Amino acid sequence: MIKINKNTYLKWIIVFIATCGVGVFILFPFMNMSSLSYSIILNFLLMIWMSIGETLLIPAFKSPYFNSHPIEEEGKIYKYLGVHYFRKLLVLSGWEKSRKKETPIRRSLTLLKYYEYRTRASEFGHGIIAIIIALVTIYVGITYSFKETIWLIFLNIFFNLYPIMAQRYNRPRVCRVIKKLKLKQSKFTYTNW
Repeated sequence: MIKINKNTYLKWIIVFIATCGVGVFILFPFMNMSSLSYSIILNFLLMIWMSIGETLLIPAFKSPYFNSHPIEEEGKIYKYLGVHYFRKLLVLSGWEKSRKKETPIRRSLTLLKYYEYRTRASEFGHGIIAIIIALVTIYVGITYSFKETIWLIFLNIFFNLYPIMAQRYNRPRVCRVIKKLKLKQSKFTYTNW
């Protein structure tokens, strides 16, 4: 007989129910799909859904996709695309302050590794949401008109593409600090041997 961990079973039920709820909202919207309110609710509903899934299932995010490419190393491409303005907006809105409470950044190797993991999780979540909203946008564009997709496109860029760029901008910097701390620790261990 196969033993099933009750907690794992419960986690999958919660993820399934959340997925069904999001699916119902997308497939049977109770409001105009071209409205600002629909776009905001859809984005936040999908963010909650991704947060539930990621928190309960704890994926590893080990894909090479998350490694930075040479064009990203110095972050120039993201600076050119306005990531600094987006980051300033996060500070002004208070989002950065709440993020620092959840994942503080200190010169601790453990905390920095956790923060680096969180950048991967955030990027993955926003990527999935961006794809889902792009599909909804295509549907709205085909069913109604391109003009009806303005809010979906604008909020997808603001709520998903810019956060992805911010994570890809921050991760190489965090990885460099992690590498320096590891090197420092290995030198300390070697000299105390």
